[in-house]
Amino acid sequence: MKKRREESRMEIVLASHSTLARGMYDTASLIMGKSKNLHYITAYLDDSVNFCDQLKETTAKISNQKIVFVTDVLGGSVNNELTKFVAEKPNWFLVSGMNLPFVLELLNYSIAYPDDNLEEIKGKLASLVETGREGLQLVELNEQNEEEDF
Repeated sequence: MKKRREESRMEIVLASHSTLARGMYDTASLIMGKSKNLHYITAYLDDSVNFCDQLKETTAKISNQKIVFVTDVLGGSVNNELTKFVAEKPNWFLVSGMNLPFVLELLNYSIAYPDDNLEEIKGKLASLVETGREGLQLVELNEQNEEEDF
């Protein structure tokens, strides 16, 4: 039964220019513990490494059908390449604009609901994107806050 559960779970691949994806992976792992379904790709660190080859290598290691790719910035080369890569895979999803609140919520969701179908995943991703947006806040400092010692 455990084998089937692992095969049905959703995998998450964080992908970014430079080391942002690795930082998100490390931070999520620190907060939530290591997770077998969380992966990362750091693109363009070495001119001799092709990003598309990195994608193929990473997905070849994943036996599960459901994969959510999370990229750093919409319109960037990482996101553009992934858009082409994911286009013909109905079980793969792409979210752009990675931030830690989103990554943590996505990881929680993937653990709590590994058997969700594609429509359920798509609906939940839309909700999680809103959670990521809400994670961005302007912190208003007032004089009282500035005087407090930490």
